[in-house]
Amino acid sequence: MDVAHECTEYVQQTAEYFQKRVMRTKLLNFVIEKIMKIPAFYSGSRAEGVSCVSSDTDFMYEAQAILASSHKEEDRFTDNNKTVSVILDMIDVHPGYTKVKILDGNWHDSSEFALYGNGVRSLCQLGSIYLSNILATEYWSTRLPNIFPNHGLRPETFLHGPCISTKYTSESKVAEIDTMLCIKCEWPEVAKEWVERARKFKWPTQEMIDEIKKTGCNLVPVGHVYSCTKELEWRLSFSKVECLLIWSFNGTQVACLDFMKLFFDYSITPRFPELFPSYFIKTAMFWLIEETDSNFWQPQNLPVCLDKLLLNLMSCLDQKCIRNYFIPENNMMDAKSSEELAKLHEELRIYWGKGGGKWLTLIKGKLSEIDKNEIYCHHILINGLTMSRHLIYNTMQGLNLTDWKEKTMQIISDLKSCGEKGTLPDVCYILSKELEAVLSMHSLYASRFNGKLIYSTDNIEIVEATLKSCAKLSHSTGMLQLAIFYFCLERYSDALTVVQQIEEIYTSQVVHYHFWGRNKTPKDRNYPQARQRPTLEQTMQNYISLDLVLLPCLSPLYPDMIQEKLREGRILFVHPLFFALYLQFCCVYMMGNGMKCEETVEKMQTFVAENIDLLKKTRDFSIVNLTTSCLRIVRTPEYSENYFNDTIKALI
Repeated sequence: MDVAHECTEYVQQTAEYFQKRVMRTKLLNFVIEKIMKIPAFYSGSRAEGVSCVSSDTDFMYEAQAILASSHKEEDRFTDNNKTVSVILDMIDVHPGYTKVKILDGNWHDSSEFALYGNGVRSLCQLGSIYLSNILATEYWSTRLPNIFPNHGLRPETFLHGPCISTKYTSESKVAEIDTMLCIKCEWPEVAKEWVERARKFKWPTQEMIDEIKKTGCNLVPVGHVYSCTKELEWRLSFSKVECLLIWSFNGTQVACLDFMKLFFDYSITPRFPELFPSYFIKTAMFWLIEETDSNFWQPQNLPVCLDKLLLNLMSCLDQKCIRNYFIPENNMMDAKSSEELAKLHEELRIYWGKGGGKWLTLIKGKLSEIDKNEIYCHHILINGLTMSRHLIYNTMQGLNLTDWKEKTMQIISDLKSCGEKGTLPDVCYILSKELEAVLSMHSLYASRFNGKLIYSTDNIEIVEATLKSCAKLSHSTGMLQLAIFYFCLERYSDALTVVQQIEEIYTSQVVHYHFWGRNKTPKDRNYPQARQRPTLEQTMQNYISLDLVLLPCLSPLYPDMIQEKLREGRILFVHPLFFALYLQFCCVYMMGNGMKCEETVEKMQTFVAENIDLLKKTRDFSIVNLTTSCLRIVRTPEYSENYFNDTIKALI
């Protein structure tokens, strides 16, 4: 394989996954803003689509009904008292930072700080007219637990720069999430030069410039490290519009930025932690694209592009200056150690001296690591599906039946609209069909009479057909919904047939996707290679299992032990293989097969034992409680209590 072909293949592979990551970001932002009604957006490297090994997952929350502006106080603006106005004050402040001044006089505080706290003025230190970033972060620490889904959320939090970091536990990992309160800001006067400056190579385009100016920026609660008033300062963040810029990159530009970030992540950052963040690389890339002819960025030219970017980074180190792309007066490197920067410069100079072939070896290595099985190819879409699914179901928590039904119907409509506009249509289709199946389950019963369900018999056949159709959308989750349907109709043999089928087909090839990750990485050697890539729906049906979601609104359809758990009003997420065992136990118990009950509960105990490390991370003891409930039926009370106490002790 010649050099041009290898570079072109790498660019094509990188560009394909980049586009999928961009679509995932757009879907997640749609779910957060339109479905969950949370004024937040997915940001950072992962959201941009060019992530590296150390990338955090970042969410920026825009405080409601408050807007910052460079307007002078006498030109202050209002929106019929619907939005609180605050003013940027950059006198004696490092470029790229600002103080945030509240207006004098009497004005109606309609901001979320009044709705959920003690008002905007409570964010000012006593006697001050400036918002304190410390008080804003303290406010956010109390607000955060009421906004983000609590399933998998660890209770502990810690500060990470201007962010409050928390952790979500899932099937095989603990994911660190950085969350940040910010204030929406009109395009600031200090960045006016970015809008107006002459650009020889017409990037970004005038259309993009207009859109970016209209979007504005955000203020994040952190001051310059050397400022004597840093607790009153806020940094101007252009994270939202930086996504728009990166999403306009061509394949070679994406591959160049992606590869350089990976190079630093593996070879440089471990020896120089915190010295040269990936944001510096991204900024240098913005400047390079603006100052370079678009014809330079060709796939076969990738090594030369990387050389050019590396030279620019070395020049920044030599000058100890990297200019912020939007506010060039802001030298983002001025607080870094000159001695450490010189060491890093020398490290890069040595690497530069290795000649033109230095990148090709790494490119070949990356190409050899890329798997081509269908799960790997669809992973980003599946990950977007599972994250969106988790957010959507948590939105339904605590709703009464009427509101729940209306909310679900609206979500289905929103997802269909999102898919029709081109944002991961296959993912939106699968999510909407699953929710339609949930609605059909809900329509199955009308009421209870003397503790017994009164079924609406007119639509039983329709519900069954809907559930059978939905069963094809994932490996086992849809099948379990069908089994629950049979169980609630007392068709225990039919339910048993379905769950036994799940046990049989749940092979080592199946990958279980939790809301934040998966239990293993699929390798090509374990999967057949198809000439034509299967669709997402086909891959989901053949290999992808998702958590079964048990909803309080469907409680009457579940076995009694599940109903008891759901009385707390909390949604349950259960591994499909465990729930298949649990439902099998319920079926054979109702059929009077005591021997099979014993056999099944032993399998449940084995499942718990094999997943003990996972349960320690997630701290979700639902399957322990369900196993203990089954043991109480077939074993002595003493044995059951000892099992429960010993297992919980092992977990704690």
